[in-house]
Amino acid sequence: MTHPGDLLSALLDGELTAAERRDVHTHLESCARCRDEYEAVRATRDAVRELPLLDLPPGLLPTPAPARRPVLARAWTWAAAGAAAAALAIGIGLATGSAPAPMDLDTFAEHHTARVLVQPGFQTVRADVGAP
Repeated sequence: MTHPGDLLSALLDGELTAAERRDVHTHLESCARCRDEYEAVRATRDAVRELPLLDLPPGLLPTPAPARRPVLARAWTWAAAGAAAAALAIGIGLATGSAPAPMDLDTFAEHHTARVLVQPGFQTVRADVGAP
C-alpha cells in the first residue's frame, strides 16, 4: 500500500470499510512517517473538538424582513372592496325600492371631495374636484 494520506482522517472518523481499516493499520505498523501524521491528525481533531462553543454576536446573522404585500395587490384589494360596497349599496337600494334623494352638484362635490392627511400633527389638506 502507498501512503494512506486522506485515509488517515477517514480512519479517525470511522468512514473506512473493514478491508481499508486493516490496510491502513498494516501500513501504520511499518511507516513511522504515516504514524506521526496520523498522531498529528488525531491530536488536531481532538483539540478542535475540545474548543468551547461560542454564541454568535448579535447582528451577525441578518434578520428576515417582514413580508410585505406588493403595493399593486393592496390597490386591487381596496378597489375590489370599494366595488363590493357599491354593489351592496345598489342592491339594497333596489331591494327596498327607494332611490336616494337627488343631490345638486355642489352637495355631490362636497361629499366626494378628496381629503388627505399629510402627517400627524399637520392640518388636513383638501383637494377640490374640478378646481382651476
